[in-house]
Amino acid sequence: MDQSTSRFIIKEDAQGIHELNVSSILAAEGKLFLTDTIDTESVTHTIRNMMYLSSINVPIKLYIDSTGGEVRAGLALVDAIEMLGETGTIDIICIGKAYSMAAVILAAGKKGHRFVLPHAEVMIHEPLISQGAGGSASSVKSIADSLMSTRDLLSKLLSRHTGKTVEEVTKALSFDNFMNAQEAIEFGLVDEVAKEL
Repeated sequence: MDQSTSRFIIKEDAQGIHELNVSSILAAEGKLFLTDTIDTESVTHTIRNMMYLSSINVPIKLYIDSTGGEVRAGLALVDAIEMLGETGTIDIICIGKAYSMAAVILAAGKKGHRFVLPHAEVMIHEPLISQGAGGSASSVKSIADSLMSTRDLLSKLLSRHTGKTVEEVTKALSFDNFMNAQEAIEFGLVDEVAKEL
C-alpha cells in the first residue's frame, strides 16, 4: 500500500465518505507516537498533545520507537512527563527501539507505567559530540566540560528512575549499552513487558 494512503482511513456515514488521518484519530484517543529524531520540533509537538489530553483528563499512551536525538529537547519532554504524570496517567511503551535520549525518556515515566514490547531494544550511552570538535584548546575544553556535565546530569536522572547508584549508571553509560526487553527491566529502565498496546 502507498505510504501516503496508509496514513488515512476511509469512513462512510450519513454525511458521505470521509478520509480520516489515522494519527489524529489515535491522538484523540490519547495514543501519541515519538518515532522521529528527538529535537525541538518533535518534542514540542508531543508536549502540546500531552498538555491538551491532560487538560481533558484523557489517559496518555506514549509509544517510542526512536534512535534518540538532542539531549536538551529530550529533557524538556522528561520534565513534561514528570509534571503531567503527577495529575494523570501516562504510560510509556517502547515498541521497537529506544536508544540514547529516547531511553532516558522511557525511563522517566512513573514506576508501573513504563513498558517494553517483547522484541524491543533499549540502548543507553554517554552524550555524544553532535558536530566535529574543533577550534582552540579552550573551545575543545569547554565542549568536553559541557559533555561531562551532561553525562553527570543524565547519570543522576537515570539513577533516580532506575534505582541504580550514580556510579553504576555512569559505568553503564560508558559504552553503547544495548539491552533486550528483560535486560532493560532488570536495569530498571522499564517495569515490565507490555501485555497490550
